[in-house]
Amino acid sequence: MTRDGVVFTAIALAATVVWLALYRLPFRRNRTRQRIRMAVAGRTGLPSKYVFPVLGTVIYLVGGILASVVLLWAGDLGLGGLLAWHVTPHSVGLLLLTAIGASALTAFAMSTLYTVRPGIDVPGAVSSVRWITEILALPRQWRYAVPAASAVAEEFFFRGVFLGGLLATGTPVWAAIAISGAAFTIGQVLLTETALQATVLALSSVVLAVVCGLLVAVEGSVLPAIAVHASFAAYYTQTSARRAAPVAAAVPR
Repeated sequence: MTRDGVVFTAIALAATVVWLALYRLPFRRNRTRQRIRMAVAGRTGLPSKYVFPVLGTVIYLVGGILASVVLLWAGDLGLGGLLAWHVTPHSVGLLLLTAIGASALTAFAMSTLYTVRPGIDVPGAVSSVRWITEILALPRQWRYAVPAASAVAEEFFFRGVFLGGLLATGTPVWAAIAISGAAFTIGQVLLTETALQATVLALSSVVLAVVCGLLVAVEGSVLPAIAVHASFAAYYTQTSARRAAPVAAAVPR
């Protein structure tokens, strides 16, 4: 990796840490969360069960946007280059194959996990992740929209400006995918509370990092990767909730 690549990686990692810290640390204590929940509900009239799904999503998206702006500046990247996608039958077919591949590889990873630990509850583990539990309190249509919106922010940052910035510094494709993918995976793991949650999210994150990273490298645009990740996140959040009925039923109403 070149010196520019090392400097850019350091900036990208710092931006990732600040983004996740702003999202997670202020509301880590239950007493603080309860106070904020009551204060926001009292001042806005928003039902208390919706406070953190809405507030958390806004903070996460704004943090992702700001982190992306930092990397756009640090890497001297242009939005046009990242978002330009020449849509052809070949590119659409590649997008569909990537989406199918991501689902198939994730299913294989989960099957392997079940083989190693037959008694585990993967859907329950996913549904009990705090941010997912909170999302499940939202009206049905928003349960799809919120994970998809978060995936858009993540994909633009990690496979857009992070990966694109590394490639612009001359970093080899495999190394750029590995570095940005590792940062993405670690970030997802840090949002979990148990070892099983961390394992499940780590496996699915590695799959997305590889397949979406390769898709961006081939297509030269982050848009198809955004489509894959957004659909993946919305689908698996809902599927896990349906398969873990006791967890979903425990969501505060």
